[in-house]
Order: sequence, then structure tokens, then C-alpha cells
Amino acid sequence: MDYSSSLHNRDVKLKGLSASRGVAVGHVLRLDERGRHQFYYIEVAASAVRTEIKRLREAFGEARAQLNEIKDRLTKALGSQQAYILDVHLLMLEDRKLLAELEHEIRIRKISAEWAVRDVADRIAAVYRQVKDPYLRERASDIEDVALRLLTILSGHAKFDLSKLDQEVIIVAEDIWPSTVAELDFKRVLAFATDAGGLTSHSAIIARAVGLPAVVGLHDITRRVRTGEVMAVDGAAGEVVLRPTKAVIQVFLKKRAEEARVQSRWGAKAREPAVTTDGQRITMRANVELASEVDSLSLFGAEGIGLYRSEYLFLNRLPDLPTEDEQYQVYRKLAAAAGTAGANIRIFDLGGDKLSLEGFEPEQNPALGLRAIRLALRVQEIFRVQLRAILRANLDGNLRIVLPLISTLNELVRAKRIIEEVKAELADASIEHNAALPVGVMIEVPGAALMADHFARHADFMSVGTNDLIQYLLAVDRINENVAYLYQPFHPAVLRTIAHLVRVAENSRVPLELCGEMAAIPMQAIALVGLGVRTLSLVPSAIPLVKNAIRSIDLARVASLVHEATKLGSSEEVEQLLAQQLPLQAPRLAASLSPPA
Repeated sequence: MDYSSSLHNRDVKLKGLSASRGVAVGHVLRLDERGRHQFYYIEVAASAVRTEIKRLREAFGEARAQLNEIKDRLTKALGSQQAYILDVHLLMLEDRKLLAELEHEIRIRKISAEWAVRDVADRIAAVYRQVKDPYLRERASDIEDVALRLLTILSGHAKFDLSKLDQEVIIVAEDIWPSTVAELDFKRVLAFATDAGGLTSHSAIIARAVGLPAVVGLHDITRRVRTGEVMAVDGAAGEVVLRPTKAVIQVFLKKRAEEARVQSRWGAKAREPAVTTDGQRITMRANVELASEVDSLSLFGAEGIGLYRSEYLFLNRLPDLPTEDEQYQVYRKLAAAAGTAGANIRIFDLGGDKLSLEGFEPEQNPALGLRAIRLALRVQEIFRVQLRAILRANLDGNLRIVLPLISTLNELVRAKRIIEEVKAELADASIEHNAALPVGVMIEVPGAALMADHFARHADFMSVGTNDLIQYLLAVDRINENVAYLYQPFHPAVLRTIAHLVRVAENSRVPLELCGEMAAIPMQAIALVGLGVRTLSLVPSAIPLVKNAIRSIDLARVASLVHEATKLGSSEEVEQLLAQQLPLQAPRLAASLSPPA
């Protein structure tokens, strides 16, 4: 293919976030999803309300038909493990309460179906965007995706068919909605790059699953390229080069060939255990947000579920909360999928405003407010319903619960007392359940880390939540672009804190696990293993890569190196030391390492 370009501004490098590894060079296809759907508030006559409602219902039906067709195509192309991504959208379109709310808006306000969809979708998406957890915040894109599909149908606009591309392209867009990714012709699409987006978006999940290079968070790439121009993408580095010269193109093509060779090696061993060269086995578990994701656990070689974020189950039902039986069915599926390896269910980590609880208003600083275990202890009935569902589902498997944002010993003691009360209630009512339910503590607050020896006396295990621990330890909002550079997993304070927790766990003989994005980056995962962590939980698609990296190291030598790293004074010094020394100690490791995005 001819990658030549006539424009003068060549080799323009842009830095974003690495959403999916891989290298690609090709011509740009720029998409504009939102620009075609500008709607304004216009009242309709009372006589037209019935017509608008009919249009809305027909649009829902057509949208369901389109998504089912896309899902069938995705299943044939990738298997059911990835087609589940569209289930959330289908559930929205089958939600009678959502349809009823839209119809209510049309009747009461006498507005068009288009404006009702735009207005209600914006309100729901706003709720998700206020959530602290990055994965849940990304779910606003699901709302927007469904809304755009409905608006496209209602407006009569033709939708560009991405399944019938006539040449290889790199997709560039402000954002790429999950259903758009699902429609892609994977034989023709080489990569994608977006202004917005995050590591936990559905688009990024699918991209990682199919090996499609992706860089997100590029801010203004849609303004800087045009359809037909040449672009190079390095997904691992989180970089793109606009209008690359022939010399740069050759560098990217060589890197792509090397990555293909490396990927074929570690991908074939995904289900084999992660054992270091000196015989230390590391357990690799999966972080799960949707119950439907469990189908991919064996594909990526996960050993059970290290973290199930149950709050998504609650958010997906706003404004109503899921019933005990609904939760029971989800937890039962988790138990069955995890098998003897077990699954850790984190108690809902949400604030009262996100659960639409009466009397609760949005807080100025929700990350430090009434949420997680604090809220669970305040509104105990919601907590008790979740506990009953978990205890009942535990009859079919090996479930454990984790208490989030624990900061005082009193919180743990009170929570355990409530758990015992719920067990007694189920026993008195002769309801089948398994009372053998280990209770763990999430170590996310610096105060909890310092008091870990006391928590270890009352908890069955400890789980280090690195996402929040780093954020609170370094006083940095990881989603704030102004200070995101200060979110440093390799900060010596972070390494020292984790080393302290490992020592406490060993002395107390309490199991220690670690979950979070830190475990999904090979070099960071190796540092964690060197600190003494023996169980890592991470996004499923990253497990094969991290396993391969761990198999390349001698643990004793790495432990000595990481110990030296904890004595350094900055994150930059730690990164430099590890980048220089790790490849020397483990030559096979070099191909697996990539710098943190």
C-alpha cells in the first residue's frame, strides 16, 4: 500500500492513553457521530403526542433489531465471550421503565421523541459521569451510544456501514461507541484513535480482546487529521504519528512484525500458570464488572475472580435498586464461573446520591464522602439485602466478600456483626445458604494501610486496591488532567506502603491480594511480585501478557532489585532503575515490557 503524503507538516507525534497494545500504519477514516444529531426544544401539538410516542416505540424496536444483528455478527467473528458487550445496550432498549419515562416526557411536556431521547439520556449519563470509579464513569458512553442509535433512526439519517469497508483504515473519532466497534470489519480496520475515552470503556475492552491497537484521550486528533491521510499508531506507548515519513513508517512496520511474533508466543500459553524461573507460582485472578464477562475467564487464563464490582449492578438499575433475587442470580453465575478458585464480591461502592436515596444530595467531594462501607452501615437494609443474596448464592460456590473504603476498625467490627445477624435470619427462616463466607478488607485508605496489623486480626484476608490507594496516598485525582502526572504507581511511597502490607500479612498469616490497574502493566506487576505480592487481580485481557512477563524473571533477583528501588527518592528514579536492570536480569523480559501509559 502507498503510504506517501503530500502535506508538509510531517511526523507530528501526539501522546494519549494506551487503551490496547499493537502497532498499525494506514489511512485515516474520520467519523463524526454526534455532529449529525443537533436537536432543539420544540413543543408539539397535543394531537401529535400519540404520533411521537408511536415513533419512539418503533425506534426502540428498530434499534433492538439492529443490535441483535450486530451481536450475531460479532458472535460469529469473535465468539460469545466478546458479544456480551452489547447486552447492556439491549437491556436498556428492553427496559420498560426507560421507555415509560420517555413517553411520560413526551406526554407531559409535549415534546418530540428526539428531544425526549436527548434530554433523558443526558440526565442519566450525567449521573454516571459523577461516579468516582473510572469503569462505571465510562458507562455514560453506553447511554450515549443507545441515544445516538435511537436519534439516527428517529431522524432518518443513514448510518455509515462500517462492516462494508473497501480498504484498510485507522478509525479516528471524538469517541467510538461500543456498538460502532462491534460493527467494524475487523479485516479492514487496523486501529483506532480518539479525542476522548478511557482504559475501561467497552470500546477499549473489545479492542484489547481482538488485538486492535487503540490510543484514546488524544484531545484534538479529530481536528488535526482528515480522512485519507496516513497515520501510525503505537498502542503500547499510547502514541500516534500524523503523516509519518517513509523512515518512520519503516520503524513502525518493523515494530509491528516484532509484536506479532511476541504475541503469538505468550498468547498460546495464556491458560498455563504464571511461574517464575526460580519456581515461584503467582496467582492471576480477574477483575470483573459485568456478570456476562465471566465467559471470558478461561480464555485469558484467569484463576477465579479477584474483584467483582457489584456497584455496576446497582447503577444499571437506577433509579430502582436490584431486588434480592435479581442479585442472587448474578452472584450465582459468578460462583459457578469462578468454581473452586472462588470470587470476591465487593460490597457496593457508591454514594447515597448515586443510589437515588431520599435525603441524600450530591457532595462537594464524594471521593471522601458518605459512600461504600460508610453508606452501607448508614442504610443497612440495602447492605442486608445484598448480603442475603450473596449468602444464598454461596451455596453453589466459593464466594467471599470485600468491604470497600474501610478506614476504622469499628467499621469492620460493625459490618461483621451485621453479617452474622443476616446469617442468623436466614437460618431462622430455613432459607438455604452457605454461612462459610470469608470477609476481606479493601486497603485503599492510607490510615487503613498503617493500621493493617489490627485489621488483620479481624479479617479473613486483605485486598489492596491500588487505584484508590495511590490516589489517596499521593493526594491526586487520577482523572484530573491538570494533576494526572502526579498519579505515580512507582512512587517510592507507594512501593513502601505495599511492602509494609506484605510484611503485615506474612506476620499475621492473613492472605494478601492486590487488584487494580497497577497489576495490568508488566513492569509494575513484576515490581509488585518483587515486593512479595503473590496474588494479582487485573483486567482479564491483560493476564496473558503479565503471565508471560512473570515467567521471564528470577524472583530472588527481582526482589533484591525492587528492595533497592524502595530506597530511591522519586518515581522517575524507580522507573529508570527497573527499565535498565530488569532486561539485564531477564533477557526474555524485554519484549513483554511496556512503559506505563
